[in-house]
Amino acid sequence: MTTTTTPTAAAVAIGESTTGAAGPADLRLLITAGQAVVRAAEQHGSRDTLTAVDAALRALPVTDLDENAYQILHLALQATGKAARATEWALLTDVEQTVSPLVNPGGHVFSDHPAVMAMSRLIAACTSRQTVYALPGCPNGAIVAAAWQRAARKGAYALGKLTAVLQGILFPRQMDDAMADFRTAVRRAIPYEALYETRRALVEAARAYGLFVVGMRQPMPGHSAGEWARRLGQATYLFEVLAPQLGQPHGCVAVQRISEDGTADPVRHIPLGTDLKRRRAVHEIRHRI
Repeated sequence: MTTTTTPTAAAVAIGESTTGAAGPADLRLLITAGQAVVRAAEQHGSRDTLTAVDAALRALPVTDLDENAYQILHLALQATGKAARATEWALLTDVEQTVSPLVNPGGHVFSDHPAVMAMSRLIAACTSRQTVYALPGCPNGAIVAAAWQRAARKGAYALGKLTAVLQGILFPRQMDDAMADFRTAVRRAIPYEALYETRRALVEAARAYGLFVVGMRQPMPGHSAGEWARRLGQATYLFEVLAPQLGQPHGCVAVQRISEDGTADPVRHIPLGTDLKRRRAVHEIRHRI
């Protein structure tokens, strides 16, 4: 006898919500709550923020999802669990605890300080993750591999600063920025895949619920950190930050609307100008992507 597993039956098995929401307003609140925890995890990746992402995904009623939306939700939950269990969290804690005595007042510097080994282990882990995700056939692998590559590069730079401190060439405080950039890059890389899949799941859930889709910014495979996509309604909008050029001394953002049928509208260019608020917003977007 062949047994068919329905989304509802599978949801019960993994703890997802099978209760339908009261109406569009309740469903919209669940989507915006999910987006809020994604932003929190983007700002500071940790096991705690990933736990919040997992809870937000499990709060989405699966009885209102179609098969495609359910499968994407399931992928997001798998990726979130994988990120929460990542061994790199322990390696990151080791780096933070061993480097801290070097930069805190009263700390002592020894040439055999375990900070070097802790840094080396974490950089090696980042490089290993990058290699795995870069393998052909890995879904969205190029996007995630790039995040791990950024972390490894910042780690190598920070390790150089640490070595200079141990050799007495630099004062400990002179490596603060490099270490902070490295830790931030690792905290972004560990949940990168999970947050990517979660943004997809929230878009598909909103679509399946019959809501107007207001998607979050997503990196695009094979593109730079200055390019991203966003789903609004039935259309997808592509964004690209362009460098300063004649007539646009502060650069601009190129925007193109792609209809559901694939029709592309003409590209519009939005000058950044001297508006510091807009320029800061674009900088923050690039940093997160």
